[in-house]
Amino acid sequence: MQPLPDLSVSDRLVVNQTGFALWVASFRQTLHTTPAGWFVASWMAWGRVPDKNLLLWLVLFFVVWMMGLLSIDRALKDGCDQQTHGLRLRVMAALDGIAWGLLGWLLAGHDVLLDAIMVALLCGVSAVNAQVYVPYIRGYYLQSGLMWSISVLGLARYATQQYSVDLIVAFSVFQVLMFYHSSRIAKRVQEGIALQLSNAALAQQLRGLLTKVRTDAATDALTGQGNRRALDALLAQQLEFSVSTGQPFSILMLDIDYFKKINDVHGHLVGDDALRSFAQRVREGLRQGDVCTRYGGEEFLIVLPLTNLLIALEVAERLRLAVEAEPLSTTPPLPVTVSIGVATYTAGQTTDRLMAAADAALYLAKRGGRNRVRS
Repeated sequence: MQPLPDLSVSDRLVVNQTGFALWVASFRQTLHTTPAGWFVASWMAWGRVPDKNLLLWLVLFFVVWMMGLLSIDRALKDGCDQQTHGLRLRVMAALDGIAWGLLGWLLAGHDVLLDAIMVALLCGVSAVNAQVYVPYIRGYYLQSGLMWSISVLGLARYATQQYSVDLIVAFSVFQVLMFYHSSRIAKRVQEGIALQLSNAALAQQLRGLLTKVRTDAATDALTGQGNRRALDALLAQQLEFSVSTGQPFSILMLDIDYFKKINDVHGHLVGDDALRSFAQRVREGLRQGDVCTRYGGEEFLIVLPLTNLLIALEVAERLRLAVEAEPLSTTPPLPVTVSIGVATYTAGQTTDRLMAAADAALYLAKRGGRNRVRS
């Protein structure tokens, strides 16, 4: 079979490993139905072949069958790795083919009708195995090839009888056709596996891109905090939760004091660095679950879920002190302060009224001398 087109070496290995794993699982199911074939062969051969021949075939096949089941169970338990278990399972496939092929040695040559039935049984086994081995076609070539060759050699011992030659020719033609069609189907199966892997990789890539687009759409490009779009969605979610549960939530509106002077004296690039550094300072001072968003310009709005006014004031004061404690990590380092307005949701409020309350509190803080918290 030709190598799969447009696949890297690693992808081809994944396709082969996937096909191998599919074959092992199907091989196990097929072995579970093998005793049905023993029953058919024994039923038809009973009284027509020597008992010792039939018993020898059943014993040999039973040993191979048990070895196959144990090998497959071990492979499945260990993760069904082709490199680790491939050789052992190919040997078991070969032994399975030999066991079936021994029909031509141990049970053939005693009855014309029985020989025809045995060849028909072998054709059925080959047809069933073609479906099982399609994901791993090399195993089919090995198993059915040995089954065909050994059974044909067994029948060839009676080549002086015309019916034996006819059976050999018929079985050989059937097997050649099975090899031909199975190889074509196997190629399509591997292409299907490769396509599924490719589609899975593409879907994962698209999910990643979609997540990135959604994240970018809700993120302020300068500071990395949520933007106004993310804020509106978050406030609507918090409002719905508070209405349904009666739990409070609060917001903090922050404004960097005298930020215009930073832009005027140091330029807008330093001003941008100051905004990024300020956002990082604030984010480090928040609790788990608190969300910081950039409201606009030098203003930020923080949502505090499950927080009443008293705790919100404590959080705001802690943030104010953290900002005042040391200069921002800009070049040059800039000492700044922040004014904060606090508002807590009350029953019946809309998000617009809640934000207006926080904005009014912020105005009181700035009017009162800045660098302070008001509610």
